[in-house]
Amino acid sequence: MSAAMPDTLQGLCWPVHQAGAALEELARRAGLADRASEVPALPAELDLDDSEAQARWMDWAAGRLGLEAEAVATPLGGFEALLRQAAPALLHVQDTGHGNPGLLLVLKARGHKLQLIGTDLALHTRSATELSAALCTPLQAPYIEAINHLLKVAEVPEARSATTRQALLHEHLAAQSVCSCWLLRAAPGMGFWQQLRQARLPHKVLYMLLAFAAVYAAEIAAWAMVGNITLGGHLDLGWLAAWGLLVLSLIPLHLLGGWLDASFALDMGRMLKTRLLAGILQSDLDAVRKQGAGQLLSRVMESQALESLALNGGMGVLVALLELGIAAAVLASGAGGHWHVLLLALWLLLSLALSWRYFQRLRRWTLMRLDMTHGLVERMVGHRTRLAQERPWRRDAQDDLALRDYLDASAAMDRAIIPAAAVMPRGWMLVGLLGLAPAFVAGNASAAALAVALGGMLLANRALMGISAGLAALSRAAVAWQQVAGLFQTRAAASGNAPYLAGSSPEPAVAPGHADAGAGVAAAPPARKLGALQPPRRKVIDASQLRFGYGTSGEPLLNGLDLTVYSGEQLLLEGPSGGGKSTLASLLVGLRQPHSGLLLLNGLDRHTLGDAWHQLATEAPQFHENHILSGTLAYNLLMGRNWPASTDELNEARALCEELGLGPLLQRMPSGLMQMVGETGWQLSHGERSRIFLARALLQKAELTVLDESFAALDPQTLEQCLLCTLKRSRALLVIAHP
Repeated sequence: MSAAMPDTLQGLCWPVHQAGAALEELARRAGLADRASEVPALPAELDLDDSEAQARWMDWAAGRLGLEAEAVATPLGGFEALLRQAAPALLHVQDTGHGNPGLLLVLKARGHKLQLIGTDLALHTRSATELSAALCTPLQAPYIEAINHLLKVAEVPEARSATTRQALLHEHLAAQSVCSCWLLRAAPGMGFWQQLRQARLPHKVLYMLLAFAAVYAAEIAAWAMVGNITLGGHLDLGWLAAWGLLVLSLIPLHLLGGWLDASFALDMGRMLKTRLLAGILQSDLDAVRKQGAGQLLSRVMESQALESLALNGGMGVLVALLELGIAAAVLASGAGGHWHVLLLALWLLLSLALSWRYFQRLRRWTLMRLDMTHGLVERMVGHRTRLAQERPWRRDAQDDLALRDYLDASAAMDRAIIPAAAVMPRGWMLVGLLGLAPAFVAGNASAAALAVALGGMLLANRALMGISAGLAALSRAAVAWQQVAGLFQTRAAASGNAPYLAGSSPEPAVAPGHADAGAGVAAAPPARKLGALQPPRRKVIDASQLRFGYGTSGEPLLNGLDLTVYSGEQLLLEGPSGGGKSTLASLLVGLRQPHSGLLLLNGLDRHTLGDAWHQLATEAPQFHENHILSGTLAYNLLMGRNWPASTDELNEARALCEELGLGPLLQRMPSGLMQMVGETGWQLSHGERSRIFLARALLQKAELTVLDESFAALDPQTLEQCLLCTLKRSRALLVIAHP
């Protein structure tokens, strides 16, 4: 690498042991880190060749700054394009020229030019092409000699050899990853206003308003010039040329305002979607269970409407208010004077009152529509049950009542939207003419003053039409907001003080192929029993006096529970249905919080660990609560690891599937691990799905693995095979089963 990387780039690479300081400096320069939080140095025991360990440490270090570090793996073919779009980002260079790895800090990207933060804390500008070539050369070096020989044998002209060589290298290495890259982003749980400021969206709004203000000023100046020409008798080539230049200047100003508006909408839409997705992932499990599929679908529909309606309506109203202010100034200088402005204000208040009336009826209509959607989806899900159990004459009775109420609500909403959206903007011209009547009848208004007043009326009419359309969109967005407001209020990840969790390889507590009698497998043949577990090393779970219940009334389901799970233990939990087994499992893996008591994982509580709790404790829930997502089999297996997965991770997943008896399934699948599964993909049997759920949990290599009735759908031979694999691969294991 030393021969490949230019000296100018070698001097920009930060040593890996200063990764904490580099991350902090990049976040501060990019305006992402407002709070002061020192990031400790890279642990000495961290394996720099382990990409998963690097990503885990980088994610933890970014969390201490209240940020997210998104690992991106990009092949050589798209590496230069990534450099132009990734900033702010950290690039991990395997060899900086002295046999040591390093980090490159990309602060900004402007076109093909990148701003890098050097070790001297100064900004250095380099081209994306130069940086891409420097980082890709080590990958290309082993193939240069063979390609040069091929070009010589093919007698490629010297003038075309460089281009041909680059094309062959690009095709040969197009799928090979160049280096590790982490994109720094604000965490979704950060204050939304703070996210807006960091994305500089208020500046874009200000620039957009200035652009549209310039448009309206140019329009007024052009009309004033036309008035002077026609009324003053100054028709000559100079005035016409000036008027033409003013009209032509409107084109770039309109384009600039439209581009700023679209750019703001894209950035705001991205932030809204990220925020809503984070809120969905943090939703309370019990609250989600109380909602049917129809209600969840309704919330999704409203969340999709929120983005377009809020952005289009909000920006439309903002621009229309600016235009209305300019129109009021024009009217004040016209023949109607302040009386005209007062009339405009009263008309605006009346428009707002009609819009509020429309909002009230729209909300009632929307709630009825969402309820009908919920009822329709629920009846579709249970359609066969209704055909078998419900009497025919009762099936449509409720539908008729709901449709009648919905029709009445629709008619009321239509009656409210007509005056708000159509009558009010167009009625202003009649009201405006009435405002001119006193001056016109008195005969003391000049032609110029009347012309100015008419121009102000036209501007106000256009502004009122924009306000009317914008308020209608904002009304629909406000109704949608009432449905998704709970999702928007995401909580910040509690990772600022969380300790770094170094990964380690699994250490089986029992010999491969054996199980302990106390682990709940007493029915296994005696030849496979082990006399005793290894001596306990440390506590994985330490729970004392845990209390948890559903609802606010009645006795808690778990009352004063004490539990200790040591590293290497393999436990079996049995009990009747409804006894709290699955509830306890959800507490142990952090899906629910106990109402009282102390629950520690590796000696730390949930507040200290934050979302890192899920890295240490994982669960394969019951079959009806576990899902095969639409995607590849590999994704469903490795969704708890890195994705896209590396070759080693894919090989590990394939080996585990074969251990669990899924080898014949992989052979039947045309694409193997890359076969699409899910509702519209390869259909899996009950037992195959259960083993995939088991493999998904084991591949996370957590300190504690909880299996909730994961073996219930397996035949005895397959159960024994899966149980032995689970005992061999798990660190601490809790199996839940019915007696």
